Amino acid sequence: MDTSRFPVGINISYDEPEDVAEMAELRARAWRFIDTGRWDPPIQDMVLAFGLGTILGLFLVRFAPGGPPEDAERWVVVGDLPSMHFEADTFPTPALGLELYAAIAEDWATCVLEEKDLSECYPIPVAPTQEHAHMLLDRVKFIREELMPRAHAEGLH
Repeated sequence: MDTSRFPVGINISYDEPEDVAEMAELRARAWRFIDTGRWDPPIQDMVLAFGLGTILGLFLVRFAPGGPPEDAERWVVVGDLPSMHFEADTFPTPALGLELYAAIAEDWATCVLEEKDLSECYPIPVAPTQEHAHMLLDRVKFIREELMPRAHAEGLH
């Protein structure tokens, strides 16, 4: 995937120590989250694709050569929301990665609210309560209304 337009985000200053520290913290959280899996081949690199302070970081994780081409890269999302990782091959831009995150999160929240079986949902590591579902839907709304338009505007589609 071409990462020449990375990193972007909203109001990120790469000269301000606070902004740099926030992005470094998100990167560390993303690394800790993705590194809990056993990857073969191992993780080679992680690139910030989109960020907003400590609220959300979207990272592209690249794996060392040797695995199937479709498993060469994954998106990792961390921040003030449930962390997730998922395939990047069929969602090859940050805007599409954000879109997929929102769809996965919304699916889980909807199943919780409708008291449906969660076995087919992405495993969100919180109790499946109405409160958590509504909180997640609020974050999905923010992603769709505020972040995805910015990602599209930045040419990350």
